[in-house]
Amino acid sequence: MSTPYYSKNIEGAATVLIVDDNIDSLKVLADMLEGVPYQVIAVKSGKEALEVVSRSKLDLVILDLMMPDMTGFDVCMNIRERFSMVDLPVLIITAAIIDHDKYMAFHAGANDILQKPYHYSEFVARIKNLIMMKDTANQATNMEMAFLQSQINPHFLYNVLNTIISLSHLDIEKAREVTAEFTNFLRMSFNFQNTSAISTFRKELSIVRSFLSIEKTRYGNRLEVIFDIDQDIDFNLPPLMIQPLVENAIQHGIGRKRGGGWIKLTAKKETDHQYVVKVEDNGAGMTPEKQKEILSPGFDRVGLRNINQRLKYFCGSELEIQSTPDVGTAVSMVIHNHESADISVS
Repeated sequence: MSTPYYSKNIEGAATVLIVDDNIDSLKVLADMLEGVPYQVIAVKSGKEALEVVSRSKLDLVILDLMMPDMTGFDVCMNIRERFSMVDLPVLIITAAIIDHDKYMAFHAGANDILQKPYHYSEFVARIKNLIMMKDTANQATNMEMAFLQSQINPHFLYNVLNTIISLSHLDIEKAREVTAEFTNFLRMSFNFQNTSAISTFRKELSIVRSFLSIEKTRYGNRLEVIFDIDQDIDFNLPPLMIQPLVENAIQHGIGRKRGGGWIKLTAKKETDHQYVVKVEDNGAGMTPEKQKEILSPGFDRVGLRNINQRLKYFCGSELEIQSTPDVGTAVSMVIHNHESADISVS
């Protein structure tokens, strides 16, 4: 194999750069990745690697740790001068991992480190996870307008990406699970804003479940989630009416309470055409003055004023907020709906 080696073009496949001074190892890696399939660029030195990085659009770099001209650490640090851990993930592979190697790898900016010999399934799983993370970040970047319209908190975005990066070091399957939930969250949020002014409770619930699954991973035992939802219920409502309420409850309620707490989502059918949705928490709570302030112009609490305006327009009702400092908050809305569909909610 002469380097740099370029595999045949595979439409839609991610591009992976592999770097190893051992030609036999390089061939094995290339065959393995092309079989997934990925498009592969293979080089045998750090210098060649940096030349490829400077002129190619890559989705992942796989670096052998020990090379004669530049170590994997050196190459990784050079890559990080131009690309963040999200923009271009790096996986370092080595014959033996010691604690110092782990420290050096992550200090150099590697996303993950893997010991040889490795199982094919674990190797591919780690690669897929890192590429999924990069694709998810690109999706958010490329849809900036939808991102803004959807009122997704940028701190939430970066917190999730950092969570995925951290999990990639500890629990690959959990990292892939969180990435899948995050992808669903983004896709559903963007679809709502870009396709219709009207959504359904069923679709909104999908967003909420994905969001809470991600937050549960971040908060662990500090967050308890409770659902009280009628089994056969669905109704029309404007998009992104419930998820921002849940986000606020976690961010401003549970997140500010030492030891965490619980959040509860209730959805009930009151009459044939009237539904009640309530988001409660036992978090920090608010003073009466703060309750009045949060729906006023210019207040930055995620989406609440926007939700209240759309609720007025769509249903002729308003958000009802009840809160007590150090006890918790309940935000409820009444949806008047003349078109409904019965489905099973699990």
